[in-house]
Amino acid sequence: MNKKRFAQALILGLTATTTLTGCGKSDTGLNTNPGDASEFTESIAPTVATGFGAALDLGSDLTITFQENVVFTPGAYASNYQKGMVANKFDVTVKNKSSNSLDLANMAISMKSANAVCVDILDGDNNINGAPTEPLAAGASTTFTYGVGCLSIVGAPLELGVSLNEDVIEVTGTLK
Repeated sequence: MNKKRFAQALILGLTATTTLTGCGKSDTGLNTNPGDASEFTESIAPTVATGFGAALDLGSDLTITFQENVVFTPGAYASNYQKGMVANKFDVTVKNKSSNSLDLANMAISMKSANAVCVDILDGDNNINGAPTEPLAAGASTTFTYGVGCLSIVGAPLELGVSLNEDVIEVTGTLK
């Protein structure tokens, strides 16, 4: 009798395991849904536009500069990077000349290159760690490096949508 119950339990366990294995979906490790930031930047028309390399005065004593983007080679542990992507990085400088602190953790950046999928890349090996999480003090400035990877080609357009406070900034350039 014990052998019969053991056999039934074994068959039931194998059936359940086989059934559940078919329910999983494959994961390439690539965040192909850049919608996380786009809901904050694409649903609202840009309030101001600029290109890479030009300082932009947002009024309210706030200036932001997106330095010219350059190609880089992501490290072995870079997040969201997939072989074959065009990887670019650029420095972002924010100057807060107001009398209030500025929370840069609220900044949202979406990116696209024509119809190609683009994702943000975090890469500690290249000091690409995203926006600062500490508020920017009144009268202070900061510079951080931002990385982007696109399933596109060099020379294709690179468009950013950046939400910062009530401003939505459109930044245009080309992939290097």
